[in-house]
Amino acid sequence: MYQRHDFEIFPVSALEKVRGGVRPMLYEAEGSVLSGERASFQVAYRSIGRTLTDLRYTLTGVPEGCAEVLLVGEVPCSYPAVEGSDDYMLERTPCMMPDVLYPVTAAGVGARCGLWQAFYIAFDGLPAGEYSICFSISDSGGTLLGKTEYALRVLRQKLPESDAVCSFWLHCDSLADYYGLPLFSEEYDAVYASFLDSAVKHGLTMLLTPLFTPPLDTQVGKERMTVQLVDVVREGGAYRFGFSRLERFLRFAREHGVRYFEMSHLFSQWGARFAPKVVAAENGVQRRIFGWDTEALSEEYTAFLAAFLPRLREWLIEKGWYDLCFFHISDEPGEQDFEHYKACNAFVRRFLPDGKFIDAMSHYEFYAEKAVDRPFVALDATDRFIEEGAEGYFVYYCTAQRDKFVSNRFLSMPLERTRILGMQMYLNDVRGFLHWGYNYYYSFLTREPVDPFSVTDCRGKYQSGDAFAVYPGKDGALESLRSEAFLQGMQDLRALRALEEKIGRERVCALLTESGMAKNFTDYPKNPLWLTSLRQKINRLLEKD
Repeated sequence: MYQRHDFEIFPVSALEKVRGGVRPMLYEAEGSVLSGERASFQVAYRSIGRTLTDLRYTLTGVPEGCAEVLLVGEVPCSYPAVEGSDDYMLERTPCMMPDVLYPVTAAGVGARCGLWQAFYIAFDGLPAGEYSICFSISDSGGTLLGKTEYALRVLRQKLPESDAVCSFWLHCDSLADYYGLPLFSEEYDAVYASFLDSAVKHGLTMLLTPLFTPPLDTQVGKERMTVQLVDVVREGGAYRFGFSRLERFLRFAREHGVRYFEMSHLFSQWGARFAPKVVAAENGVQRRIFGWDTEALSEEYTAFLAAFLPRLREWLIEKGWYDLCFFHISDEPGEQDFEHYKACNAFVRRFLPDGKFIDAMSHYEFYAEKAVDRPFVALDATDRFIEEGAEGYFVYYCTAQRDKFVSNRFLSMPLERTRILGMQMYLNDVRGFLHWGYNYYYSFLTREPVDPFSVTDCRGKYQSGDAFAVYPGKDGALESLRSEAFLQGMQDLRALRALEEKIGRERVCALLTESGMAKNFTDYPKNPLWLTSLRQKINRLLEKD
């Protein structure tokens, strides 16, 4: 390591949130990953006594094209915590928080006087071997200010493919609104591809597919932008359906690595009381035929479903898509909606008898009475499912999961709290995850678009960071520290699957419990060094002959 008296630089963990006025603590100079795993660390630096501009960096020690060097930028954490939140957070008062990851541009790099900043350095596609990575920073005249080293080992053992059903809701209308592009135009598709590639790279395996405009986060009586993929024609009370746009969407997604499809909800959110927004051509004119003014089990809407669902099933089977699809009734029905939800579910299953049904719902009674095949259970509601020995359920989190130390990805939370989910999913044998807001750049209930670089809390409704994990850059998606930490958690899960192949599930579970974890989503050591040390131990066990 080389550094001057007026410049500090050293490597830190990818789990560190390097904040201007706080000296970084998670020093990390070495690590190991499996072949095919994305490796990462950060370089923290600060200038002492003066502000510097137009700095340059140099990275050596790895093959060309395998490294990605990003600048960690700050965003406002205006709503860090809500009443009832636990204390496993970095901040409870508004502040700036490092999160967005920017590419280094021709504008160069600066060092603000006395304030800590960071580069995020990630590696993909490195062959197995040992790498001595050197990172240096120089001023505009070429004078070396400081350099630091990181030792990375890429093991021969390969990281297995993910076996998790993992969905982040990628909102089509949000991209069209933010970028000002016509929906599904060539220019839009290029932006959408960037966000889809980002999501797949960071763990997504299942994609929300808007058969009709998803009835999600919409103010009663209002509408979201029409993103419907199914063409509907109504003539004299009869319906015809076209699936060309749906087929294009599915093929596009498969080409970008999506494995499963999450068909959008057939009834409204929070109770299944109404139909979603459905647009049809009638007498040559496109107009909305169903929505908030249509009761869920009305004669008009059930007649529509009775015509649509058999045709959809037939088409999906014919094209070979059906076995890859999951179907929704309604998002987050409450206990008071149980009987009505069951009635809606029973009606739909008449036409999709062999369909796979999923919904975000946390009441054990829904699961016990088989009202849904695989519920997505909120992390803070899993205790009952664990106590009852439930099998086959998935998990999710949103704004409400802020206590009991459960995993989440609010800006105010330490990154290890996001990453721990992977090991918890393994220990509890949970093979699916859902989050509602991958790129939700709106205020509450989609009332107006917002700029996510300045508004991170849906205009005061949700904790900062809940609504999105990536940012809209000039040319597409910009990653975040939180999306990277989530990926690390999913890579931990996959590494545990590899270890299970070698020593068996019982021994792997014993390793986790002996290390301090419990079979729930609450009890685990709240320490980033514990987490990274455990992962390195897993790697050593995989490396043994």
